[in-house]
Amino acid sequence: MGAEQDLTARLGQMVLFSGLPAEALLRIAESSVLHKYNAGDTVFSEEDEINSLLVVLEGDAAVFKRSLDGREQVFFHLHAGEIISAAALLLDDNACHSASGRACQATQIVSIPPSIFRDLSSQSSPFNWTLLRYLAGNSEQLSDLAGRLSLQSVRSRLAAFLIKQADQPGQTAGITQKEIAAEIGTVREIVARLLRDFAQAGWLERQRQRLVLKNRAALEEEAQRW
Repeated sequence: MGAEQDLTARLGQMVLFSGLPAEALLRIAESSVLHKYNAGDTVFSEEDEINSLLVVLEGDAAVFKRSLDGREQVFFHLHAGEIISAAALLLDDNACHSASGRACQATQIVSIPPSIFRDLSSQSSPFNWTLLRYLAGNSEQLSDLAGRLSLQSVRSRLAAFLIKQADQPGQTAGITQKEIAAEIGTVREIVARLLRDFAQAGWLERQRQRLVLKNRAALEEEAQRW
């Protein structure tokens, strides 16, 4: 199978594109460019002009903002089948990225020309409905993040993050305190102190490069505090 046929098949397996006819999928594949990133590579930067719709084929890309003093806040992670910059492309012909993106592991992303994306949006009702549901989900995700940052303590956010990571095998391996801080909206020093507190309470322990939960029930109770 050639590269374009392989990409056509992979796109057709994604929820967003699954309702499109074969000829539309092939047109997307023929017009797209595949990009490969290693962990830590920049995928896009804030204020860069958006010149394509980005579709994650595989891997993990974190979308984040960085303050002037270097502090980061991760908004969400994008995995296979998820898209970047759709809303901005629909709103503005000269849109720029409002945040930055970084690969968290080996990641493949396909860039689709805006003209192809807009053609799909104007011609395909099933595509539009799926896109609308996807964008609504993103909005809910950001709303939930805003609520947690404004109403929930850092201690509770850290507990919730540790539980979430524990449910994704391998995700806590090698994660740094700075990376955890970016995920939950705080600084490394506070993460270090809270991890010591949790360890002293018997809730978790570090085994080499991995955080292991020892009292999930206690962490779940903490994560539910508002």
